[in-house]
Amino acid sequence: MAEAATLEQILTKENELLDKVLVEQAELRKAVHDKKWEKLMETVSGINMLADDFRKAESERERITRKQTDEAKKAAMPLLAQVRGKLVKSKTENQALGDYITITRGFIQGVLDEAVPQSRSKVYSRSGKIVHSQPSSVVVNKLY
Repeated sequence: MAEAATLEQILTKENELLDKVLVEQAELRKAVHDKKWEKLMETVSGINMLADDFRKAESERERITRKQTDEAKKAAMPLLAQVRGKLVKSKTENQALGDYITITRGFIQGVLDEAVPQSRSKVYSRSGKIVHSQPSSVVVNKLY
């Protein structure tokens, strides 16, 4: 019975960590939208620390779950369902941000290709498509 309480404590901790991650992801989205890069870096750092804590709690939960009976596992199902729901929501936020970054990178690459055409010959991939070199970093001077 002590392990059942421990499982519930771990799931509650995971639930609280995911609440914090979701709040941080909202801050991340806001920082990207407002172009506040220092806040963005702080938020990413915070999310990484929360993710490390979650990984530790998750490995502990998996260790305890292997030892438990089916009855104890069924008792923890509502909390586990909450954790899984929040994980799906977090994954959706990550995918949305990833899509935004991909679209933005493609747009910037297109602008750079048009503004600064390359004089060298075109390079083709094995499938016959033209391969563009990706910029490693783009800095725009907004002082003027």
